[in-house]
Amino acid sequence: MLVLTKDEGANICQCLEGLLADGFSDDIVVLDSYSTDKTVELARRYPNVRVQQRAFDTEYVQRNFGLHEIEYENPWVYICDADERVPPELKREIALAVTAGLPSDGPERPVAYRLRYRNIFLGRWIKRSSGYPVWVIRLVQPAKVRYEVRATNVHPIVDGAVGSLREHFVHYSFNAGLRRWFEKHNFYSDREAYEAVQVRKGGWPRLASLRSRDPIVRRRTFKNMSFFLRWRALWRFLYGYVMQRGFMDGSAGFHYCAMISMYEYWIELKIAEQERSWRGRNEQKVRALLGETEAHARMSSGTPMSAEVGS
Repeated sequence: MLVLTKDEGANICQCLEGLLADGFSDDIVVLDSYSTDKTVELARRYPNVRVQQRAFDTEYVQRNFGLHEIEYENPWVYICDADERVPPELKREIALAVTAGLPSDGPERPVAYRLRYRNIFLGRWIKRSSGYPVWVIRLVQPAKVRYEVRATNVHPIVDGAVGSLREHFVHYSFNAGLRRWFEKHNFYSDREAYEAVQVRKGGWPRLASLRSRDPIVRRRTFKNMSFFLRWRALWRFLYGYVMQRGFMDGSAGFHYCAMISMYEYWIELKIAEQERSWRGRNEQKVRALLGETEAHARMSSGTPMSAEVGS
């Protein structure tokens, strides 16, 4: 098991206790990005839990480090975030997958498995608002998987067949509070805006990828296409709340769609900031305004514009 953490003191105990329960895992590695809270202290209290720290630089580097620079006692590794929980039914399916194997999309036995999750907000599963189902690869043979070079939202590149699990993990992305969610998404929007600028330089993605059998490829293509849209926040709200029927998730659905739309708004503004060189233009405007202010002050005092200081 690989658990990635950064200031997850509010989540780490429940996460580890769930993974250790019922003898599900006897080897858990917490890869911590030098948390400033009690995450590491709490993690070290549990048996069969090893803590390793590495300063976070880029998501794909961190995840590849976790898979390839750490030795595990088992050939399969389940990758988990601290705000996620693995229910008993998913534990049983994972055990079956790594022992007997489950069918893949082809004739070969899978070397990785994708699965879905249930996102929880305000005490309910926001099924429609969160764009369910979102497929992510979490159960892997480390030697067969490497994360792509990408600023954010990285996906694993799998050397072999990929299977799908039926059961879900549960994502409590708001357990640490709304402020933490906003801080994380402000950070994510920096990375995503950078990624968007790179994608836009290369032109529109291949539309044929939308017909891929792999749901992760389809989602990535759709995401890259969204980088070319104007009014991303508005379209994201309409998509989640109206087209996906997020209104059926009650007030939780409305608030979630509003927050995700705000996140998209941040991304769009940061894309414009990078592509239009706002900082340079702002500094030019400041210099012009300062010059006008200085000229106005001289005229008000009766000092000629050509007068030198000290004359």
